[in-house]
Amino acid sequence: MFKYNLNMVDGLFFELLETPEDKEYLVKFVEKKNDNFFEIYSVNLKQRHWGKMNRKYLADYFVQIWDGSILLESISVLDYMRGKKVFIAFESKSLGDTIAWVPYCLEFKNKYDCEVVVSTFLNDMFESVYPELTFVPRGHVVHNIVGMFKLGWYWHDDFEPVNPVTIPLQQAACNILHLPFEEICPRIAFTPKKRPLYQKYIAISTNATSQCKHWYYWQELVNELNKKGYMVLEVSKEGNSNLKGLVEFDDRSTEYLMNVIHHAEFFIGLGSGSSWLSWALKKQVVMICNFAEEGHEFTSNCIRITDKSVCHGCWNNPDKRFDKGDWYWCPEHKGTDRQFECHKVLTADKVMAKIKHLI
Repeated sequence: MFKYNLNMVDGLFFELLETPEDKEYLVKFVEKKNDNFFEIYSVNLKQRHWGKMNRKYLADYFVQIWDGSILLESISVLDYMRGKKVFIAFESKSLGDTIAWVPYCLEFKNKYDCEVVVSTFLNDMFESVYPELTFVPRGHVVHNIVGMFKLGWYWHDDFEPVNPVTIPLQQAACNILHLPFEEICPRIAFTPKKRPLYQKYIAISTNATSQCKHWYYWQELVNELNKKGYMVLEVSKEGNSNLKGLVEFDDRSTEYLMNVIHHAEFFIGLGSGSSWLSWALKKQVVMICNFAEEGHEFTSNCIRITDKSVCHGCWNNPDKRFDKGDWYWCPEHKGTDRQFECHKVLTADKVMAKIKHLI
């Protein structure tokens, strides 16, 4: 009989504690795909010796113990984890990433029957509405775990099986956690309060974390919405004091902004966290987004404003990695008159034409 220590904390770890004979055994780390086994890594181990695989993401792994050409034992990692404690840590501070990935922590718990501990930078938004999960602060040490998985964008084969820019954002979490991908709208800790305005209004969010996400015709759009009889409220954390025709308010707390979004007729924004937040609040989202391909963000309850007749979708090109240190990142046309043409071509008239059934 073999006794061993196995865990999936920062990679698959396997230690031989006791063996039938005092000799070396060949230990193989393999992945099962379509009923076939593919060796990833192998090492010769004796008692009290261990091996570890570089891969950090979960898959249908097995640890096999061989004596020469004879397979003595095959241990399913997925079966081994069942009923035990697993820690899922969010490495991204992004509002959109966090909202996108949270529901898959519960999917993981349900699929693998594990006790799941979660750490995000925004625990307050989820803890009360996901009682099935245990939330801990960033930096908290979680003991007695059999697995730890980090959610983020890494651009590294050891951390994720597929380049995250080539798939929907939510699927990045599914791939790391070995879950089937299905778009899931998350729960959000929110209780509606009094309407901020008696009049009908539309919520917009004009800010984003990079220039390639920005749009150029907000003033024209606000003017058109005002003409249609709508008040307009800007719900980004930073606000936008440069636009005329907005209803001004000072409270920029997340709770207040969620209430503004909740009572709005609908929401208009960019491929950014505010759009993800509005979607999580079950609000109709109009997303002005041509820098990424359709389907990269959520698809349900969303009207996407695009124009594929011009350069578009650079965000999802694996050969054009985004440089977050370059505010003017435009990998195809930077420094030319075509820079950011993907969003410059999307005029206010085009947006109004897409949303005329809403107003």
